Amino acid sequence: MERLKQTAIIIYQGRDVTGDLAPILKGVTFRDHLDGKAGELDIDLNNSSGLFLWDWFPDVNDRISVMIGFETGLVMDCGAFWVDEVKLTGGASGDSCSIRGLSLPSLVIYAPEARCNYENRPIEEIVNGEAEKLGYKVVGDLSGTWSGLQQETGLQFINRLAHETGRILKIENDTLIFYLLDDLLSSGAFITIDSREVISYDISDKAAGRISKCTVKWWDRTTKREFFGSYDAKIKGGGSALIWEEVKNNGEAASKAADYIKDRNKKGVEFTLNMEGDVRLRAGVAVETSGFGRFDSLYIIGEATHSVSDGGYTTRIKLQRPEAKKKEQ
Repeated sequence: MERLKQTAIIIYQGRDVTGDLAPILKGVTFRDHLDGKAGELDIDLNNSSGLFLWDWFPDVNDRISVMIGFETGLVMDCGAFWVDEVKLTGGASGDSCSIRGLSLPSLVIYAPEARCNYENRPIEEIVNGEAEKLGYKVVGDLSGTWSGLQQETGLQFINRLAHETGRILKIENDTLIFYLLDDLLSSGAFITIDSREVISYDISDKAAGRISKCTVKWWDRTTKREFFGSYDAKIKGGGSALIWEEVKNNGEAASKAADYIKDRNKKGVEFTLNMEGDVRLRAGVAVETSGFGRFDSLYIIGEATHSVSDGGYTTRIKLQRPEAKKKEQ
């Protein structure tokens, strides 16, 4: 069976430069993150002719759009990136240029910190207000209320808010997507990955950092009452945590304790798979593994790295599942 030929389409500042870069392109790597982190793009180029020492040198914040996949038309739109770093290297082994792009412009990443106190405000209202300042749309579950202090940049605050309320945040182009991980795993929509399709894998199960039980407490100075609530995930080998955080009642304390456990343990077993390139595998996609024994289960892709070079197209995915349950044997 003939192998499909890989391709990487590069649009630089609105112009298709795929053909211009083809003779000197060494590789393109796109890294897609699920949990509140900007996507990353790396373009590696041969600079033996010194083009990037002169007019071809990219400017910081130049816009690059990339599509990765196969020449047959099976391609993945990786989205837009802004140049964050350009590195030129040279020596006896040759000269090269590496361009690093991030899926967020610098004015968002390096925005000034803000201070704001929220008192029992709707989460939807808080997030939409911050997202509007940054120029982003918002989709996903934003039910409930939140109390607390913002003391970081807008994007950092939105990501922390997601963590503290049992959600995960994915940044995709101009949209902030909020997921409830339990909903993703129970949706029934997933891709099956058989061990025979995998080039290599890496599984690690560590006790370090694992938290099984959390207790949240708060002393209300006005009413002279102490509120507390606990959550025990009954994770083998897990430790415990005590957090003092403002709550209105014992029920809210128990809910915050559960959210803390889910956030701390959302990675669970560290499961990494290296495969032939697959444009379907993006951060946030649910997959089911087969042929890995006790580790076969439903997972969410926490990070997906797609790499195209002369050697072909490969995909590396890191799977996560909080409080993962093993399949029945």
